[in-house]
Amino acid sequence: MDKRIRRNELCVVGLPRCDFVFSSTRTCFIGYGFAVSALEMGILKHLLSERGIEPVEAGGMLAPAQSAFCAKICSKIITSQFCIVLLNNDVHNGIEVPNPNVNMEYGLMLGFNKYVVPFQREAQRLPFNVAGLDTVKYDNENFESKAIKAVDLAIGATVQDAVPPITPDQVIEAFLLSRGVLFVPLANEGDRILFEMGRPLGFNMVMTFDGMKYLYFGNFTFLRPEVVVWRLKMLQRIITERLGSIKQRIQLGMKIDAVQTAGLESLNKHLQLWTLVTGDDEKAAVRAAVAGAGFTWPVEVFAMSDVSSALENLK
Repeated sequence: MDKRIRRNELCVVGLPRCDFVFSSTRTCFIGYGFAVSALEMGILKHLLSERGIEPVEAGGMLAPAQSAFCAKICSKIITSQFCIVLLNNDVHNGIEVPNPNVNMEYGLMLGFNKYVVPFQREAQRLPFNVAGLDTVKYDNENFESKAIKAVDLAIGATVQDAVPPITPDQVIEAFLLSRGVLFVPLANEGDRILFEMGRPLGFNMVMTFDGMKYLYFGNFTFLRPEVVVWRLKMLQRIITERLGSIKQRIQLGMKIDAVQTAGLESLNKHLQLWTLVTGDDEKAAVRAAVAGAGFTWPVEVFAMSDVSSALENLK
């Protein structure tokens, strides 16, 4: 099997290349009509989760300040291990009509050469242009048994050389722990305010084990270097302007005690910005761009090779 990384270099809607990596996550994107497939979705989510595959659906995601098509549909189809589509027709005034959104998603799956498991209820008919494609027909009584068989076949056909023993999120968390930081629990209002400054740009809040130093961490393995640099610049601008406005907001009536003041001073003094990218080439490109950008706080760039090395050296 060819193990080379394959990135999406041609946007289907004419935007700049996104470089999302095909089949890079242990997920399954499910295309379905929200109003007609509730039973099937409940069964599929349970089956997939039991097998260590995260079910992903466009309707279950938020994409603040992002293109909904790119962030919630296209990128998720590209990065998924395999896809499922429920081709159940909508009913309008007693007439069955194919769901246009579901069929658009099906078209993307086929265009990206994804492994797709299509389902449709036994009593319904497929649109003529996909009628020739093998589709699992089912009813309410046999859907679960057919879904189990189809999902197991899909996993077997798309699995890599070895199934990772831990999830990607756990890998990243272990890497951060090896670097002496952990995710901020957001148990108090101050931490939540700090987190919200980075959240729209995809950053998380982490802190040193003693809780005295805060860092923003962005996992951007799916983004181009120039986009990563832009997010870092925007984060610095947000933090700089927010900290710079404190005196004015106090004059306007904002209450801040001595503990909060000390916390903000410590944040300004010790803050760091960390980001994770895919490969060493992306790491070098981001570092080069950051070096001449005049950042106020230190920026550390890691590649997935750094993550692998750190975890291999754990004792």
